[in-house]
Amino acid sequence: MENKKLIILEILLVLLSLILAACSSISSTKSNFPTGKFVLPDSASEGIYFNEDGTWSGFYWGQTVAEGTYHVEGDLYTEEAGPKACPTSATYRYSFDGTNLKFELVGEDNCQNRRESFDGVTYVLSK
Repeated sequence: MENKKLIILEILLVLLSLILAACSSISSTKSNFPTGKFVLPDSASEGIYFNEDGTWSGFYWGQTVAEGTYHVEGDLYTEEAGPKACPTSATYRYSFDGTNLKFELVGEDNCQNRRESFDGVTYVLSK
């Protein structure tokens, strides 16, 4: 009876270690997408806040003009569809050099406002 308990315990420990190993490999593929306040190069009063919780808000002269959610996988930023911002999702490839955050459209974006705000646009980290 005691041997059976030890075998079951060993099996559970092996399963737990496999689960932990799988989870750690998922987290290692996490993106390095920057968060914080980003402004357009020629305007400190217009830009986007990217929050760590996957939300964003666009601002213009101190007023929030749009809000939504996003997720990042590798170097792909996907803005989720939202009733206040754009009715469809879209994906952009991003690059960040520590100061400048640049976006390039991947595929299509049917939302003109978002496309004009992201495709080929560079934002500057505001400190």
